[in-house]
Amino acid sequence: MGVIELTTAKVKQGTNLEDVMDMNRSLIIKLMRKRGICSRAELAHESGLNQSTITNIINEMIGWGLVVETGVIDGKKGRRSIGIKLNSELYKVIGIRLARKMICVGLYDVEGNVFGFKQLPINRGDGPEAAFNKMKELVAETIKNNAIGKVIAIGVATPGPLFRNEGRIVLMSHFPGWEKINIQEELMSMYGIPVYVEHDAKAGGLAEWWFGERNKDQGTLIYVAAGEGVGAGIVVDGTLFRGSLGMAGEIGHMSINFNGPKCECGHKGCLELYGSTSAILKELSGQHSSLPSIWSALNEGNPAVQEVVKQAAWYLAFGLVNIVNCFNPNRIILGDEFSGAGELLLDTVRKVIDEYALPDVSSKIIIELEAQNEDFMLMGAAAIAIENILIKPSLYLSCS
Repeated sequence: MGVIELTTAKVKQGTNLEDVMDMNRSLIIKLMRKRGICSRAELAHESGLNQSTITNIINEMIGWGLVVETGVIDGKKGRRSIGIKLNSELYKVIGIRLARKMICVGLYDVEGNVFGFKQLPINRGDGPEAAFNKMKELVAETIKNNAIGKVIAIGVATPGPLFRNEGRIVLMSHFPGWEKINIQEELMSMYGIPVYVEHDAKAGGLAEWWFGERNKDQGTLIYVAAGEGVGAGIVVDGTLFRGSLGMAGEIGHMSINFNGPKCECGHKGCLELYGSTSAILKELSGQHSSLPSIWSALNEGNPAVQEVVKQAAWYLAFGLVNIVNCFNPNRIILGDEFSGAGELLLDTVRKVIDEYALPDVSSKIIIELEAQNEDFMLMGAAAIAIENILIKPSLYLSCS
């Protein structure tokens, strides 16, 4: 594999020809990822690019091995043409999800198809260095076991707050010490490929946009990662809203009670102290020691557990009312550990938003639970890597 220069790109003014070419390449790859098998004429129609530009880009990508011809296909009005599709297996990315209790690593192609997955538990009592060593071991194992194609980038989803542009965690509540580790720099140095670090809620939001059942080209989606902490991924027309330092969406450290207890971030009455699974476990510590036990008691109709879970859901929902007023989303996805509360969580959030947000706004919001059989934050880690590849595909694909 050719050498990819691992530097942070400077913000440029103006657009040169190579930038325009990469934007066109990116557009074509995105269209092919959506369509599967298609023709050059269909790509020209959907992209608005002229036929000669499409031909040049496709020929270039065939040379890279990214696109293959599939034979003759039927088009509109009975016209026949040569079908093309992405040869996505040739280029792989690794997605990593760091959580407070475990590390997940998956191998994906540039279309988001998974080729391998492994999860290891971590013990926060062993410290972040031990957990980070497990992460590096899993990455090395995944690269070694990749049978087809080459791994060209790594995406990492972490709890926050996170300084995304610096690749480091500012604070991981309930698991201190991560702020001393620059995940991005260390993984790049070890494996020699680009590494992109993103807040887990933002990664989950991007994955929901790309791979969720209701994926569209326009709209505002809020993905709520409610577990031991609380964060939000805000996706506007398919683009993540990150803020100047990459910390937008840190709703877990939004105060909902200025007279409340002190949070690890230094503020008082933060949302995650009330509307998280940490708050539920703390409240039920004398009766239940794990979330599976709590969800089981909830499903069995235990009134004490129902009351505690409903109270935490109410607080979370009250915080989301502020997000609704700020961003006016058309979809809210409730994800991470708290989504295990199921319909009680969903119904409570719906009722609170209906009561406290403007009726004309709340009536137009779709609120859903995250699919329980998918880890959207892990998929989102891979999507973050793929997204960065698509910004400048010639840098990653032509030299591989």
